[in-house]
Amino acid sequence: MTDLSKLFTLLDDPEIRVLLYGLAHAGPAIPGPAIAGSRTGPARLRVLVAYLIETVPVEQHRSWLSDTERNTAMGIEQVRAVIGYDAIADVARYTDSSPEAVAFQLAAVLPDLADALSPGGVLVGAAELARELDEAAGESDRSGGVFGPHVH
Repeated sequence: MTDLSKLFTLLDDPEIRVLLYGLAHAGPAIPGPAIAGSRTGPARLRVLVAYLIETVPVEQHRSWLSDTERNTAMGIEQVRAVIGYDAIADVARYTDSSPEAVAFQLAAVLPDLADALSPGGVLVGAAELARELDEAAGESDRSGGVFGPHVH
């Protein structure tokens, strides 16, 4: 079992949880060949982080994969280039926010998300991520897990 405690700490913040849920589900495909065909939910979130790691400078993503270094920040323009304007706008609609606010929030959260999904410097697999999120959601929401489809 992988230690995803950093992820669960991130998800303790309701605003971050909604933002990441929106990123995992809302809108058009995020740019990048590996992401375009990905499903929604944990698989999409994991592929997004993999794409993010591939597209930022090595020094930056190295800090995210390290368990000892402080995470190097992202710029808003960097987020827009990696995520894409359409996907950011869709997440903004989902979160009832502006695209500018979402880009700002993602710039703050994505380095920590990449760090949280790569304990020991290895990106967790999509199936394991889904399983861990389902277990974490467990008793609080049996409708599909933290990033599963919700019907209310």
